[in-house]
Amino acid sequence: MDKINKIYQGLKSFIQIFIIKYEYENRGMLKKMRIDSRLNMDIDDEKWCELFLYKSCFNYCAKFVLLRYLEDYGLSYEKMNSKGLKKWGNFVKNISEKLNLLYVIVIKDLQADENNKIRKIFKKSDYDVFEIDEELAKVMSEHLSPIDFSSLKKKDMVLLFRRIYSLEQREEMKLDEFYKDAPALSYILELEKAEELL
Repeated sequence: MDKINKIYQGLKSFIQIFIIKYEYENRGMLKKMRIDSRLNMDIDDEKWCELFLYKSCFNYCAKFVLLRYLEDYGLSYEKMNSKGLKKWGNFVKNISEKLNLLYVIVIKDLQADENNKIRKIFKKSDYDVFEIDEELAKVMSEHLSPIDFSSLKKKDMVLLFRRIYSLEQREEMKLDEFYKDAPALSYILELEKAEELL
């Protein structure tokens, strides 16, 4: 339980920074996406942009938790855990602090993974319009890289995301019905019905 709380605290910090950073970013692009898609047109512009922002943020949280689980469980190469960060620091001297570049590499690797399920979880979506910059990558790695995710079970992931995206928020925001699919977030939210984690 302590591990879940540590992960939650790290994600909470990420969410706070992400929402403040991108609250008014890309508004023109989001409004164009709304008009082009003709999806959820019953929601006013401001609310639509807010829901998109939160869905994007929660999708990034899901991606990061799942990629860390894959690394620590031995299903992908270590890049964003403590060992991976140490290798990154030794490999690239001048840009070792630019963890956002490492994050991009990790995601590209997972999008090309031989496992179709992993590729689907990490596939590019409209919610990637907000980027993981240096600040956000640093927050994620500082809080989550030292934690070993390999012992997480399906129920732990479900519990963690119930804290991040509470049942009350789910009732109010209905992000699963909003706009298009956010692959990593959808995977996490469907875990309750799944038999196993990955």
